[in-house]
Amino acid sequence: MIEPMKAPMSTRETLAAKEGLAALLCLALLTALAVVYPLESVVEAAEGQAKAPWIFVGLQQLLRPLPPLWGGLLLPGAAFCFLAWLPWLSRRPPHAVPALGRPGFAELAAWAILAGWALLTAYGFFV
Repeated sequence: MIEPMKAPMSTRETLAAKEGLAALLCLALLTALAVVYPLESVVEAAEGQAKAPWIFVGLQQLLRPLPPLWGGLLLPGAAFCFLAWLPWLSRRPPHAVPALGRPGFAELAAWAILAGWALLTAYGFFV
C-alpha cells in the first residue's frame, strides 16, 4: 500500500519547536543551578536603617531632600507620565528609524529622565 506524503513542517512550526526546546533547556539549566547553588539567608540591614531594593533607591534618594508628596508622588509620577506619553509627543513619522537623524526635544528629555534616575540609583546604591 502506498502512504500519502506528509507535508513538510512550516517555518512557524519549526521555529516554535526550536524555541520550545530552547525554553525547556533553559528551564532545566536554571533548575539544576538552583539545586546546586541554593539561596542563602537574607542579611538584615542595620537597625534603624531602611534599605530599599535597588530599583527603588532613586526614589529613596528623592525622598531625602524633598517632602514626601513631591519626592515620592508628584516628581516620579510626572516623569513616568512623560515617558508614557512620549510616543504621542514625538513628531517623527511612525515608520521612521529612530537611529537616523537628530533626536527631538521629547527624545532628549526622555533620555535625561532615564539618566537622572540611573544616577540617583547608582548614587544611593554605592553611597
